[in-house]
Amino acid sequence: MLDVVLWLIAAYALALAAFPLCYTLLPNLRDRGASIAMPFGIITVGYASWILSVLRVVPSTQVTVVILLLLMAGVSAWIVRCNWREIAEFIVREWKTLALGQVVFLGVFSVWITYRFYDPSINHTEQPMDFMFLNSTARSMLGTPEDAWLRGDGISYYYFGYWNFALLTKLTGIISSVTYNLSLALVPAMAATGMYGLVSNLVRADRAKVKTAVLTGMVAALILVFLANLEGVLEFMRANGMGSNGFWSWIGVQGLTAPAGSLTQEWWPTENWWWWRATRVIGSFDAGMQTDYTIHEFPAFSYVLGDLHPHVMSVPFVVMFLGFLWNFWRGPSVWSWSDWRSYLSLFVIAFLLGGLGFTNMWDLPVFGLVFLLIAALKVYRSGKTRIRDLVLETAPLALLVGVVAFILYSPYFLTFTSQVGGIGALSGPGTRSLHLVLVWAPYIVAMAPFVVVVYSRTTIREDWTRTTLYAVAAGFLPFMVWVPLHINGGGDPAGIIGRFIQVLPLALLVTLAAYATLWLIGEGKASEGMIFVMALATLGLALMMGPELLFVDDSFGGAHERMNTVFKLYYQAWTILAAATGFVIYYWIKLTRETKDSSRLLLRFWGVAFVLVLVGALYYTPAAIASKAELYGEDRTLDGLQHVERFVGPEYRAIEYIRENVGNDSAILEAVGGGYSEHGRIASSTGVPTVLNWPGHEMQWRGSSTPFAGREQDVQTIYQTLDISEAVSLLDKYDVDYVYIGARERTKYGDAGLGKFAQFMTPVFSEADVVIYRR
Repeated sequence: MLDVVLWLIAAYALALAAFPLCYTLLPNLRDRGASIAMPFGIITVGYASWILSVLRVVPSTQVTVVILLLLMAGVSAWIVRCNWREIAEFIVREWKTLALGQVVFLGVFSVWITYRFYDPSINHTEQPMDFMFLNSTARSMLGTPEDAWLRGDGISYYYFGYWNFALLTKLTGIISSVTYNLSLALVPAMAATGMYGLVSNLVRADRAKVKTAVLTGMVAALILVFLANLEGVLEFMRANGMGSNGFWSWIGVQGLTAPAGSLTQEWWPTENWWWWRATRVIGSFDAGMQTDYTIHEFPAFSYVLGDLHPHVMSVPFVVMFLGFLWNFWRGPSVWSWSDWRSYLSLFVIAFLLGGLGFTNMWDLPVFGLVFLLIAALKVYRSGKTRIRDLVLETAPLALLVGVVAFILYSPYFLTFTSQVGGIGALSGPGTRSLHLVLVWAPYIVAMAPFVVVVYSRTTIREDWTRTTLYAVAAGFLPFMVWVPLHINGGGDPAGIIGRFIQVLPLALLVTLAAYATLWLIGEGKASEGMIFVMALATLGLALMMGPELLFVDDSFGGAHERMNTVFKLYYQAWTILAAATGFVIYYWIKLTRETKDSSRLLLRFWGVAFVLVLVGALYYTPAAIASKAELYGEDRTLDGLQHVERFVGPEYRAIEYIRENVGNDSAILEAVGGGYSEHGRIASSTGVPTVLNWPGHEMQWRGSSTPFAGREQDVQTIYQTLDISEAVSLLDKYDVDYVYIGARERTKYGDAGLGKFAQFMTPVFSEADVVIYRR
């Protein structure tokens, strides 16, 4: 519990030190950035420590982090001194909304940290990979962090999220096997708080009551971090013996077959890892062969699973970026060459956008597009509605932001190896309508009526032709791009009509949303919040539609060709649409109060439908938590390696020894093994690099096996050879000064060659069958 308190103190220290900066940078937000001060503090200190380290100016140590935090606090103290009366009046005026924001933060943090106490183990899926990156960045002092699974090579992955949570690890001094789980609770807490602030700011811009804004902000926070899709309802039905063979065959979700009877005595399904299927709903089969395999995670699933992946860590920073874009949108002008605040605003946006790309590369193009959209709408709002004017006014801003973002993070971007081979046209089956509804039901029920209602209130104006052309382009441009790519790729022209019919509903929704956005701007009476939300709705729906036409060509192919595209774009759409849905709830309340005619009945039907879907989608998360948590385990801990201590105590104590005694320039040899296994656990648990591990993942990150060709055989030779000089030569080749011998090494390489290490190395740790030798 002391670790939790210390972690929160450090997080709040960063938030408090950053708030005056946010207050200055975000004058157009009613909460002045209080809800996003924590992620802003983390990314600011994180960037400073990273750039100083990677340029080999100052090592990234606890002392460095503390000094940087104090420097940020010093700047903020100066801001407070210069504006203390204004800030004091702000706090007195807004203290209730600020306090409720912290209720959201602490409430969400408490839920997920309690869950982590019951399910702390870092022992499945890609958790060891995440743990390796966390420890590699935490251990890094100068230069690019070394990949702990590839001795001598830097990390070839987007690692800024790991760096930032390693920063908190250094600041607090808590061991990383605990901060891994603390991070998994802090991420949703920051995301929920940011969403609360964003939506309440949007609603208050529509001159709504503070109470209404706070309520909708809280609901939006709930939606972001606890809402799931409707697959959980199907799991409940199946677990309780509902549904015929025909029904489950029609549903067509792999693993969901007709039950022989009730499968559980609890209120949740008890089948092992049943909750996994909620992210594998969309898929197609032909003659028993899978022709389309996708992943469509959502935040609540990620928090239950416990993988500290880039797309998971990025969510609070994405919400923060949306907050800064909201401030940018509310600014009085697009650009002023004579106003330093214009430069500062774009510099901060570039800084945050580059940080998003460094945290999760998939965020860079998507949220770069969001910025481009908002900038273009600002130009449009200024009266420059012709396409030529839009391009000439928006392009310099986009170029400036892009160049600054690249320069700020150039040590990373110049060395990052991308596996993207271009954009491909989807030729295989798309998503079944039923599956799309199962995955997106809460947002479809919220957004589709909202878009239609707002569009229905538009009127014909003299600029309707141009507005219509822009809107149709927004809705159908992806399809128009798909057609030539499909044909040039050898696709069947006969499939064009079928694909058009498939995407038509979403394309029409995007078109209507885009038209409504432009009409609201031209009308001049709509609130800025309404326009901003309609723009978000347009983009969110477009992200939903995109993977039905196009995919990013990466290292996956065949039935998996669009797997990553669906995965990443859906995750981003979830965050964007959560913000929009929060505002839609407010809009529904407002319409219901204002409407007196028969259409009020339709509004009530819309509200009831949304509530029913919302309740159904909220079942999944508590059920998954109850199912996955080790409710009857012997221990309650946040130590992610407690399972190692319980089942292989000598290995756990060897890890402790390495943490405490092995220097930053050292390396250790351990057995090489494939992904999703216990191999590489010594390196991943300590950050001390080994020659090679999880080679399949290394090949994904680097594009080929060339960087580690021959390493697996060399490791085998070191363990098995009886020739000491050969072993020494290979250890010298990889600059390895420690050798680990445990159960995995004995099983894979045998005992015959292990005795030689005692002849030229010193045993520094020995317990049971575990030995560590040092040269």
